[in-house]
Amino acid sequence: MQSFVHGANAAIAHLLFEAVLISPKSSSSAQAGRPFTVTDPNPPITYGDLYCALSVLAATGFRTVRLPPVLLLLPSYVVEWYTLLQARFRIVRLFLPRLSGDIRHLKPALFSITTHLVATNEAASRPVEQGGLGYRGVLTSLQGMVQEVVDWNREHMDNTKPRKTYKTSVAFADDIQRLGSAAASVGALQLRD
Repeated sequence: MQSFVHGANAAIAHLLFEAVLISPKSSSSAQAGRPFTVTDPNPPITYGDLYCALSVLAATGFRTVRLPPVLLLLPSYVVEWYTLLQARFRIVRLFLPRLSGDIRHLKPALFSITTHLVATNEAASRPVEQGGLGYRGVLTSLQGMVQEVVDWNREHMDNTKPRKTYKTSVAFADDIQRLGSAAASVGALQLRD
C-alpha cells in the first residue's frame, strides 16, 4: 500500500506554498520553514491496483512476476555488509571493487519504505489562516496511472517512431552526478591552462 502524488498535484501544492511565502510577513507565518507532505486525493492504493490497471489497459500487454521478498531481502544484507566493510576499512578498497549500478542501492532499509508507505495531507489541506496551504489535489493516483498508460499506448502503437527510453530516478540522479563530476573536472583543467 502506497500514497502516491501526481506531478500536477505536487505542482499545485508548490504554487500554493509560494503564494503563502510571497507575503512580506511570511517570515513569521506558521508555514515559514516548514515542510509539507502532499498526496493524491484518494486513499492509498496497492501495487495490485496498479498492476490490474496496467494489465487491463496497456496495449503491449503486462505481466507481473511475483518474487518472494526474501529473495531480494537476503542479498540486500550482503550488499550492505560489503558496502560497510569498504567504508570502515580503507585497505579493503584495494582488494574489493566498489559496487556500481543499481545493485549498490539494494539495502535492507529499502524494503521498509516500499512495503506500506502511507502519508497524509492533513497539514497541507488546512486553510492558510490555520497554518496550512489550502491544498486540494486534482488527480487521483489511478487517474495518473491511466494517463501514463494512455501515453505509453500512444507511443507504442506507432512502431515507426523511436521509443522513449525510461530510467529510474536513482539512475537519473547517478547520471547527473557523473555529468557534474565531469563538468568539474573540465572546469579544473581550464583553470590550470
